[in-house]
This record gives sequence, structure tokens and C-alpha cells, in this order.
Amino acid sequence: MVVALAGTRTRHAESDAPLGPRLVVRQEDHDFGKMETNNAGQHEFLLTNAGDQPLTLQQGKETCGCCTCVCETKLPDGGRIPPHESAAVTLKWTIKRFTGTYHQTSTILTNDPRRPEVMLAVAGRLVPAVRVVPAQFVFSSPLVGETASGEVRLYGYRAEPLKISGCRLSDPASAPFFETAIAPLPAEEVAQEPDARNGFLLRATLKPGLPLGPFRQDIVLATNVDSAPTVEIPIQGRIASPVSVAGPGWDSGKELLKFPPLAGQTGGQRNLLLLVRGPHCKATTFRLARVVPGCLAVELGQTKASSDGQSTRTPLVIRIPARSPPASHLGPPQGELGQIVIDTTHPQQPQLRLLVSFSVKE
Repeated sequence: MVVALAGTRTRHAESDAPLGPRLVVRQEDHDFGKMETNNAGQHEFLLTNAGDQPLTLQQGKETCGCCTCVCETKLPDGGRIPPHESAAVTLKWTIKRFTGTYHQTSTILTNDPRRPEVMLAVAGRLVPAVRVVPAQFVFSSPLVGETASGEVRLYGYRAEPLKISGCRLSDPASAPFFETAIAPLPAEEVAQEPDARNGFLLRATLKPGLPLGPFRQDIVLATNVDSAPTVEIPIQGRIASPVSVAGPGWDSGKELLKFPPLAGQTGGQRNLLLLVRGPHCKATTFRLARVVPGCLAVELGQTKASSDGQSTRTPLVIRIPARSPPASHLGPPQGELGQIVIDTTHPQQPQLRLLVSFSVKE
């Protein structure tokens, strides 16, 4: 009898024990399917407190599936859910430019010892209204006087077909050196782009005449899409010289050759190459026209053609001989830079000018 009574009292005590806060979540993942870029969405997750004490919620770690979106988690007022009641945790997201698979999670911390945290997640696929593939034209290094061309594809993803009502170049100064052409894409090519409804092929041609150095232009298209009434497609590149210099210590942007600090007893040497590309490469020769200061020793080597005959290379050796007197040619105010002038027979670049930065210590 004693054992039976003791057991009865134990079961009764267990049934009367407080439950504390108890989290119940019916749904932890939400798939919103397909959504257009430059849009916003939200979803409410219902959390229930099945216990007999208040359930408290705190924001934990958030993750975002892309770097061009803004995400936010909204907890119930006060972050508390009374016993036997439910409340919503809302996940909101705003997508700016990202396309593709989207996945965001938000971790909610609780005071339920059985479940101290819960991870809520939203996932889906983001599609644009308009998309350019690739996103820009890049003409890496066309030679001065040459033409270059490239293509991009413009896709429309809405049920209403994409239309282009205008095309212009953003920079009027360099506009005469570019030519554009637009044509509809055939249906079989559009079908290769997931979710696309129609599309266009845009071709840009760079014409001769731009000066040496970098260039930038933008093609601006007018469309019938409310979220993308204009689409800008950059064109960028660099007009390259048919004659160039390469090698250790050479800075092509500044046309400057740098030596490390030198000791007069040892001197120093740089081995460069004069590179010629294009139809005049084999006929181009070089001649030293000027070397300043006189302590620079400069030698031109034998020109060799590439295996395809489209380029040549000529060794150029610049030395500061051993036992040279102390000197500073690092540029003002530490002495004038050295200078090497080389005449060429190339019709588009008759002369090369190399600056040289060096110093010689005792």
C-alpha cells in the first residue's frame, strides 16, 4: 500500500508541474515561387505558445542570399507571446538587381529550453523584367586605327513583349566613333533563355578615330517596361598602341621605368621588350634618338617575329653601369627623370618616349 500511494503521489506531482513556455511552429520554410526583380515581398510565420508561461522572442542571425537586397525580420509587439496564444513573425525582403535563386534565413531565439532557437526561411526564384547578357561591351585593347565589334542580347520576361522605342549614345563627343544595330532574336534562341518571352540582338561597332588610352560610352535604350523604362549598356575598353613596352619595372600608365635604389659599385639592369602588333610589325625598325643622362647605357637587340607573323618583339636593355657616380633622377624635386627617345618606322607611332626613375648612392 505504501508503494502504491507513493507512486500515485509522484504521478500527480508530475501532472501538476508547470510546462513553462513551449514553442510550436507549423511552418518554418516558405517558397514564394517566382518573383520579378526590383520588387518586394513578405511572409508571415505563425508561432504558437503551447505552454503556461510567456514565450519571449529575440532576433538572432540573419542571412541574405544576395548583396543587392534589403531584408528585415519583424517580431510580435514586445517580443512576447502569452500562454496558449499565437503571433506572427514577418520576413520582408526588397530585391534591387539580383536574379536567380533566392534564399534568406532568420534565426529567432526563444526562452523555451526545449527549443532555444528556430530558423525561418524564405526561398524562391527571382526573374528580371529586362536583362542584358552579357551586361556590357568590353573592347579590351583594339589597336589605334582598327575597328572592333561585339554583341549583347536583351531579353524580356513579361507576358507583354519587350519593345525598344529608342536608342542613343550617352556621350555625344565620342558618339561618331560608334555604330549600333538592333534585330529581334529568333524564337529558338529566346527559348534557350529560361523564362524569357522575347529578345533582341544588339551589336556595337567601334570605328577608327579614338585616341590612345581608355574610353567609355553608354548605349541607352528606351523600352515599354515600367520598371525599366531605360536600359543602359556600358561600352568600355582601351585603344592600344601598335608599339608598346613590357617588362619588369615598367609602368605603362605613366610610361615610366623604375629602378630600385642602386649602389654605385654594383649598378643595375632592366630587360624590356618593344612589342609591335598589326600589319606593319615586320616592317617596323627602331633607332635610339636620345638618352639622358649619359650614365644610362641603352642597347637594342635583334627583332624576332611571332610564329603567326602577327607581332614582333625587340629586346631593349637599360643599364646603369657599375661604379657610376652618385645621382638622383627620381623626378622633381629629387632630380629630373631620365629619358630615352626611340624613333620608329611605324606609320602610326613614329616615336617612343620612355621616362626612367633611378638613383645611385655612393
